[in-house]
Amino acid sequence: MKPYTTCLIFASILSFIITPRIYSQDPDAWEKNQTSYQPPEIVLNAIDIKKGMVVGEIGAGRGRYSVILAEKVGEKGHIYANDIDQESLDYLELRCKRDGIGNISIIRGEEKDPLLPVNKLDMIFMVNTFHHLSDPVEVLKNAYPALKPSGTFVIIEGVPGRCETNSSHATPADKLVSQVKKAGFRYEGIAAELKKDNIYIFSK
Repeated sequence: MKPYTTCLIFASILSFIITPRIYSQDPDAWEKNQTSYQPPEIVLNAIDIKKGMVVGEIGAGRGRYSVILAEKVGEKGHIYANDIDQESLDYLELRCKRDGIGNISIIRGEEKDPLLPVNKLDMIFMVNTFHHLSDPVEVLKNAYPALKPSGTFVIIEGVPGRCETNSSHATPADKLVSQVKKAGFRYEGIAAELKKDNIYIFSK
């Protein structure tokens, strides 16, 4: 093997090891990297989100996508950002104060109940959260009453084979659809295919 080839291989391995550490130490860098795989200009168009809509995000975390949704729905719209991790929600609260975001309400849910307001939501939104749920069917059954009869349920989830570096962050499409349907939702189809994820659309 030629010396320069060996160097390239070593550099690639080193990058693979170091990059996750950098992102864990710099959450903002992780957010920027993650969002590059779910470009807002593609996602927001695919899910047909509009000004004035009320959206509940399950698994909002630090608000990576909540703040994007909040800007899109505008002052007359509203975002309910749910998570079970208080530290992440504390950061989101500070983020809203820092950036002057007034249309996000923060909800600390329970492991199997997001505690979203009943019959208030035009859309429920989940991005890279489904695979973290200990009991997806139960969580979604508890989320079901929050969605208006005409509402949309959006799940953005990694696809096995496209998430080569971390297959645990992906869910087979048939398994995901089956579990969401068990919770009472109707499958409408895939709105878009992203580099690592599918955007699944469901309704009541």
